[in-house]
Amino acid sequence: MNLVENIKAEILSHTVSEKQRKIGLEVEGLYYDRDFNRLPVNPTNQYSATDLFQEIMENRQSKDTFTYSLEPGGQLEWASAPAIGLWDLQKQFDRHVEIENQICETNQIDRLHLSLEPLCVPNDIDLITLNKYQLMHDMFSQTGQLGPWMMRNTTSVQLNIDYTSEQDANEMAFLADAIQPLFSILFSNSPFMRGEPVGTTNMRWKIWEDTDPERCRSLFDHGIVSAQNMVNDYAKWLPEIKTIFKYNTNGEAEYFNGTLGKMIISEPKAVQQHILAALHQSFTHVRFKTFLEVRASDHPPKGMEMAPAAFLTGLLTAPNTRSEALNVVLRWSKKERNELISTAHDLSYDQSGPENKPIGDWLSFFSNLSLQGLDEREKLLKIKNETPLVRSFLENVLSNGPKTIQVQNEFQKMGLSIQAFLKDCCLDSAS
Repeated sequence: MNLVENIKAEILSHTVSEKQRKIGLEVEGLYYDRDFNRLPVNPTNQYSATDLFQEIMENRQSKDTFTYSLEPGGQLEWASAPAIGLWDLQKQFDRHVEIENQICETNQIDRLHLSLEPLCVPNDIDLITLNKYQLMHDMFSQTGQLGPWMMRNTTSVQLNIDYTSEQDANEMAFLADAIQPLFSILFSNSPFMRGEPVGTTNMRWKIWEDTDPERCRSLFDHGIVSAQNMVNDYAKWLPEIKTIFKYNTNGEAEYFNGTLGKMIISEPKAVQQHILAALHQSFTHVRFKTFLEVRASDHPPKGMEMAPAAFLTGLLTAPNTRSEALNVVLRWSKKERNELISTAHDLSYDQSGPENKPIGDWLSFFSNLSLQGLDEREKLLKIKNETPLVRSFLENVLSNGPKTIQVQNEFQKMGLSIQAFLKDCCLDSAS
């Protein structure tokens, strides 16, 4: 097989039957001491994010199937074990919160239920001492103005979905990519930056759009636009991207001067290993691994962590609902899709979207369709209905605007300093 065929084969190497399709979830978080200082990232003379990571790993029990990792700015990432139903993911997350609560209470740590660091700039925050992240920092400092913000100052929720076939992968990726601007608006939860309100700016979307235009943004921006050829076109595109790092024989990340394609073929005996590493060096909002990963949701408010996953699951994994959604987005012209991507920089619902319909109308349309898809999943898979995991969230933001706007409105109403407001309203200790 040639390089493109090898990449495709790896992407599609774990296809499953429709009723065996599993879903995984990753949730990142920001952590502070009780004086509202970000936890230092690396070990020091005070409790650090590294200490938190080590302690939470030690408190996992053998029955706990989820895992943890530490992101570049000390964000703790919880990753579920894959499950067929979303209620199983909720159960796993509840167990994680139980463990985390004990550690946070003992060490007087607060969790922030926002997606963007509200006060610090990147230079205020250490970078974790891993060469992989140093190489990422070096590259993203050159490719865009906001790359350091992405690495150290943002959190997200990421959804992973198994494929049942190449066609299934194509359809899910096309639909997910088309609606990412709307998805990002709906789940925006980044109200402050540098100690100031962001207004109507969809700030985390803006940060990711700027980080590295060559490897981030939408698949559409890279010419991956055919609903019948998404996997194939992605496999052609990936080798042309500049390599961030290459794993050596000891599993350590090191600099490699060349494209991902050249990195993959640099060691013929390690092609599969290097393909997997390459798939992790694309940061599009929707990306292919051995499953589909969707990345454009902000970290939601406390208790709503499953909402972005439920929204996408209803649209992408219920066959009849997905077909209905695809028929709609396939009508959108390239001009309309390009304009929609630009529109997502602002959170106003009255902006014009595809087919000259307001953004708010499209959010309502896809929200209703998502709930329909979750009902379809209940019958198809014979599982507990998953609509309660997202319905109240959708009703709230469709009526009152994205959480980014709602939080700022509450801030203006209360008349507090931003530090006092955040302590009162956005930290665990405020609950």
